[in-house]
Amino acid sequence: MKIKELAMLIHGVVEGDGDADVTGLSGIETSNAGDLIFATDDEKLGFAEKSGASCVLTSKSTRAAMKPLVRVDNPKLAFLLLYNFMNKPAGREAFTDPSATISVSAKVGNNVWIDAGVRIGGNVSIGDNTIIEANAVIKKNCSIGSFCHIHPNVTLYDNVVLKDRVVLHSGVVLGADGFGYVREKDKIYKFPQLGRVIIENDVEIGANSTIDRGSLGDTVVGAGAKIDNLCQIAHNIKIGKNFIMAAQSGISGSVTIKDNVTMGGQVGIRDNVTIGNNAMIGAQSGVLGDLADGSVVWGTPSKSLIQTKREVIVLGWLTDNFIRIKKLLKGKI
Repeated sequence: MKIKELAMLIHGVVEGDGDADVTGLSGIETSNAGDLIFATDDEKLGFAEKSGASCVLTSKSTRAAMKPLVRVDNPKLAFLLLYNFMNKPAGREAFTDPSATISVSAKVGNNVWIDAGVRIGGNVSIGDNTIIEANAVIKKNCSIGSFCHIHPNVTLYDNVVLKDRVVLHSGVVLGADGFGYVREKDKIYKFPQLGRVIIENDVEIGANSTIDRGSLGDTVVGAGAKIDNLCQIAHNIKIGKNFIMAAQSGISGSVTIKDNVTMGGQVGIRDNVTIGNNAMIGAQSGVLGDLADGSVVWGTPSKSLIQTKREVIVLGWLTDNFIRIKKLLKGKI
């Protein structure tokens, strides 16, 4: 496809030879003739000019270059859109491997792909164009929407609901019992776990992550959420739209997370707190209380990012100057 044709798809402005052909997309380091790459600033544009690529996606504020450019508001997003356009998944016809076990009461939509070793329980419904890969287990009364992709070895316990275009990577477990117990003297009693897990549209959940069903209500993950590998979401949690959760993070039970929240890796959130809209939580933070809308926090216990940075700087200064301070105080510390 010609550069000027690709530019029209992303509302870009061409500088240079718009009639040159683009045959693929690549990163700067691995690019060859015919590739389109992206550069978000002048420094990266310098590397791009030395590459073998035929065209560079860049922002409207970068300098001119020797290679053909396509200028857009957000080069990284434009690159993603072009990648999706050039790599549309091929349509699949309906297929069920002979080794799959499907209950007679299950309802399977059109063009559903069911791979080897899959087990589907009673009263399960599966929407059109969904892919279920090898050895996935879908227990009774689950509902799966259209265009979902369930990778190998995923387990859905009873009553799990997936809306449309949900992606579950290998090893995901949805709907296991929450960690709910009542201690009385020298005994521990398990509290009933009766709720569901509901995953809204366009959610992607990384490998070996787990989401527990609610105890009395439902655990809900809002539309557009992106959850990394090795994450744990406990029972009764309510998560809003466009949530981002990086690897090895965990959320305790009955937490409310509002829209557009971002969590770094290895974050822990205690139970029964509320995280406000647009909050950002730095890696390895421990959140012990509510966070207001727009909060930016870091550390354990989590504090505002500015306060935590101040404390780190002061602690470093005290460590470096401890002997001198001790001499000034004549050994009183």
